[in-house]
Amino acid sequence: MIRGKQAEANLRLTYRKILWSCFGVSIVFHIAIFAIFPEFRAKAYAKAEAPIVLQLEEIPETKQERKPPPPVRPVVPIATDNPDVPDDVTIEDTDLDLSALDDLLPPPPLVEEAVEEIGLEEEEDEIVELWKVEKQPTPTKKVVPEYPDIARKANITGRVYVIAVIDKQGKVERVIMVKGPEVFHEAAKEAAMQWEFEPAIQNDKPVKVQVSLPFTFQLD
Repeated sequence: MIRGKQAEANLRLTYRKILWSCFGVSIVFHIAIFAIFPEFRAKAYAKAEAPIVLQLEEIPETKQERKPPPPVRPVVPIATDNPDVPDDVTIEDTDLDLSALDDLLPPPPLVEEAVEEIGLEEEEDEIVELWKVEKQPTPTKKVVPEYPDIARKANITGRVYVIAVIDKQGKVERVIMVKGPEVFHEAAKEAAMQWEFEPAIQNDKPVKVQVSLPFTFQLD
């Protein structure tokens, strides 16, 4: 005798019922979870960092000491026998002060200054240095040089120094050197050769000396 299956044991009959039951339980379970835990946020873990400590050290201030300037040395005037140092005498003055020495005036900027030296011949009489004489030569006759035409047309001015030898008779024996703008050299030499002096005196005797005669060339 063949026995038939019970209705509860037949899977084909209960398959749909079990499937829908499981599906419904699953939905209810998920709804319950969302209801209990509505929102979930993960918190980031922040790693604690050790604080940075800055230490400030006091640095001593450095000062640079300045050395004091060297003391100014006093300037002592020294007498000189250099013939290039002129005596401060102008043509317009009546007195010739050969002991006063001033700086040479600068020549005009457009005129080149030249120095003309004339060779020395053998001296019969010794030329005594000017500062050694007891009495310096005094001019008794002065001659003003003629203004060169070329300098007048070019509007050139300047100052010339003539280094000359005065003999025992007070005459200009010769010219040794001319210093200043070259355009005035010849005129200054011609004028200097015509000057006359009371001779210099040393040991109660007239002696030869060397003097510097300045000539100023200036247009009116």
